[in-house]
Amino acid sequence: MRVAIQGQAGSFHDQVASDWYGSSYEMLACTTFTEVFEAYENGEADAIVTAVENSIYGSINDVYQLIEDCEAPIVGEVKQEIDQCLIGKSGTKLSEIKEIYSHPVALAQCRETLHRLCPNAELIEFFDTAGAVEYVASLQNNSAAAVAGAQAASLHRLPLLRQSIQDSPHNVTRFLILEDRETDEDANKSSLVITTNHAPGALVEVLQVFADAGVNLVKLQSQPIIGEPWKYKFFIVVDCAGTQLRELVAKIEESDHQVTLLGEYKAA
Repeated sequence: MRVAIQGQAGSFHDQVASDWYGSSYEMLACTTFTEVFEAYENGEADAIVTAVENSIYGSINDVYQLIEDCEAPIVGEVKQEIDQCLIGKSGTKLSEIKEIYSHPVALAQCRETLHRLCPNAELIEFFDTAGAVEYVASLQNNSAAAVAGAQAASLHRLPLLRQSIQDSPHNVTRFLILEDRETDEDANKSSLVITTNHAPGALVEVLQVFADAGVNLVKLQSQPIIGEPWKYKFFIVVDCAGTQLRELVAKIEESDHQVTLLGEYKAA
């Protein structure tokens, strides 16, 4: 199973994909999220594993549009505890560190802690956490460090200068799995895109349909509609699937709202 991920070996994406697919997992490493979805579209990958939000950073907005445009449905969800580490060369002192590299989402999870530990260091965005570790390992000095997981440090044989450097101990990233296959029978969660008719109270009307049915709304994320300034569509995650979901979608569409089902899956 060729699985496209943003990042490389040792990244959190790699860990999640490996856990999900097991021995059938064949990594297709991509630099950006856009490249991940292009790889699937071009037939280079059979599936996608992508992060969509983090409990500290929030939503990764660019990914939502990519998911909507992707032909593969969402078939799974993983919530992964993220333990970020400060990684550098052996003998590196925190006071010597001038540059810290990592993916922007990872840096955002640790910004306050890094400022306290290394107040003189510049935080530099890199395409991947594990890639940042590989880069630091290639340098000939001790003035640089990276933020990544312990697996990346082990892979590139660098020590952990500090563990658990995320600003909050509760640091969880939600990943989605996209693959062209049938929905699992035990699916109990769904992701949708709803474009309302933009009449006053339209969004309330949509949400009331779920409320009246006793369905919990897990997430509501607005995104601008390209080409229609100041109009928005809504990415919604609800705790239902199957027959009940389809009945609710039909009721919403009766009021001239557009609904796109992105996938049904078992909640993590």
